[in-house]
This record gives sequence, structure tokens and C-alpha cells, in this order.
Amino acid sequence: MKQQANGQRSVQNPIPPRGRRDLDPVALVTLIGVIAVLMISYSNMRDIDRLDVGLGQRLGKLEGLVAQGARPAAAPQGIDPNRIYTVKTSDAPFRGSAGAPVTIAEFSDFQ
Repeated sequence: MKQQANGQRSVQNPIPPRGRRDLDPVALVTLIGVIAVLMISYSNMRDIDRLDVGLGQRLGKLEGLVAQGARPAAAPQGIDPNRIYTVKTSDAPFRGSAGAPVTIAEFSDFQ
């Protein structure tokens, strides 16, 4: 403020002129970052809600199965451990005597 010759002070215009104002780049980057974090959080929240619904449905099915009680297990299918199987080993490499009373055949798959 300047003092005029008559003793009065001249007041400069304290109100900034209307129109375009410069944007603070730090504030702009911060705003963009906050918006990005909010969008990611919203997306994660929706995914968690979907998982919650899916897990709730699965849990309901499991509770229904438990309420029905345990069913007897089906008989296992496959190789009978009490049966004696004949395996052709005449052309296969072997160790030990060819006329041994017991032959152990080992199968393997190398990939």
C-alpha cells in the first residue's frame, strides 16, 4: 500500500481477477492419484463381494451335504492288490537269475 500526498492510502485490488488460474501440478497429480486409488478400491470391493456370494453358496451346499449324513464310500476301482498279474518280461532287461522264483517288474516313465 502506498500513501498518497493527502495522507490517504491507496488500496491495491486484493481480489484476484476472474479468469483462468494456473493449476498446481502437485495438487493435480495428487488428485489423480487419489481418484485412481478410489477406483481400484471400488473394483476390489466388487470382487470381494462376488467371492463372498460364491463362497456363501458353496458353504450352503456343504452344510446341506453334512445335514444329509455321511454316505458309504464307493468301492475303489482299479488294480486289485490281492490278485496275481502276469507280466511279459521275456524281452525286458533284468538283473539276477532268469529262473528266480519271484520276479519284480518295475514300470517308470521318463519325460
